[in-house]
Parts: sequence; structure tokens; C-alpha cells
Amino acid sequence: DAWAARTSLALRGGSREALAEIYDRCAARLARDLARRTRRDDAFVLDCLQEMFMRLATHPPLVESEAALLAWMRLTALNVARNAIVSEARRTRREAARTEAEPDHRDDGAPDDELVARLAAIDAVIGEDERTLLDLRFRRGLAVAAIARSLGTGTRRIESALRRALARARELAGRDAGLSDGGGS
Repeated sequence: DAWAARTSLALRGGSREALAEIYDRCAARLARDLARRTRRDDAFVLDCLQEMFMRLATHPPLVESEAALLAWMRLTALNVARNAIVSEARRTRREAARTEAEPDHRDDGAPDDELVARLAAIDAVIGEDERTLLDLRFRRGLAVAAIARSLGTGTRRIESALRRALARARELAGRDAGLSDGGGS
């Protein structure tokens, strides 16, 4: 228990070593627990743990025992996981509703010719990773979830990368390019 009190106090003082020590001592145990409770894959669990450790680093609790520290970390990781699952469910419902409501979503998988032409104009100036994401999402018409599965990462990470790629494309091509991220999906 002296370890937890000393480490949480050091963490409050901004010690990176304390954060690393907590990670080394607790991360594997928390990952197993979170995987068991959420029944999700390793990528999801690691994303949730990363967010929990970010919260621990920015707003560390002052605890007197290892049990109290682990309880705080478990509760925070579970809250992060719950929020991610709820967001994913909402996003899935929105995408399903949008697919039913919008005639632009073609069943034949044909690309949007106007968008393809606009993207071709900026292909030469954006990075390869950005170009790949934009190609998968807009030229091939893949859903964010499908891109995430094919790249072995989470949907939130792909959505963020797409937003950054689109922002970069807008910056390079100018606001008049009319690019849209497809409503965040």
C-alpha cells in the first residue's frame, strides 16, 4: 500500500516514471479484466486502456492503497469502454439510417465520379497514408468499420485519421474543393 500512495503522489507531481511503473505493474491485469468484461478484441481493449492511462496521467487520483488505485483504473477503463460501445452503436444506427435515406449510397459500389475527380487533383500533394484512407473511403466506398477491420484498428482511429486527411486535403486544395467527410462516417 505504501507503493500506491507513493506512486500516486509522484504521479500527481507529473512523474512519468510513476506512470510507467503503474503501467508495468497493472496494465496486463487490467487488459485481461477489460477483455473478459467487454468480450471485445485486443485493439478495442488497448484503445480503452490508452484512454484510461491518459486520464490517469492528466487527472491522477490520490490513493492510499493498490486496491483503491486498481478500482479507480478498472472503473475508468470500463467507463471508457462503455462510452466507446455506445458511440459505436449510435454510429452504426446513423450509418444504417443514412444508407436507407440517401440515394447517394449505391448498392453497386460505383464510385462518386465528381468526388473522384476532385480527389485526383490533390493526389499528388498528400501523403501515401492519407491517400490510401481517402481512396478506401471515397473511391471504393468502404464504410469506416470495414476500413478499420481491414487495417486491424478501431473505427474511432480511422474516423480521426480520415478527418485529419480531409483537413489536410482541404488545406492543400483550398476550401472551394467541396470535400466532405461523409458526415463523420
